[in-house]
Amino acid sequence: MAKLIFNYPFMRREYDLEKFGKNEIYIGRVGKNDITIPDYKLFKKLPMETQRLYAKDLVKVSRIHAKFIKQKDKWFIEDVGTKGLGSNFGTYVNEARLEVKKPYSLQNNDKIKFGPVDCAFVEETEE
Repeated sequence: MAKLIFNYPFMRREYDLEKFGKNEIYIGRVGKNDITIPDYKLFKKLPMETQRLYAKDLVKVSRIHAKFIKQKDKWFIEDVGTKGLGSNFGTYVNEARLEVKKPYSLQNNDKIKFGPVDCAFVEETEE
């Protein structure tokens, strides 16, 4: 099972990538993504003052920031950007900025950043 682990009041703690039931999962700021940053259901419940504090950083997440790709039993991440030319503030894995449209193979416990928002990729293997 592959999942993303966040630690922000505007995101759920875990997003199980397998539950989407597809091989491409998009993440970004607009509602048409599979995972939105922020998770608007949680974000709108925060006090307005708290929303304003996060807003200046959240605009650094592209409308369509990146995508996760599952090929066979392996997960990859790719920096996409809203117009397909890469995100303005980058997608990082373990502090290395990804090249645009070049899939990067994810490993258990990789640290991912979408602009200023970070999470961990966790892959639990079934034994």
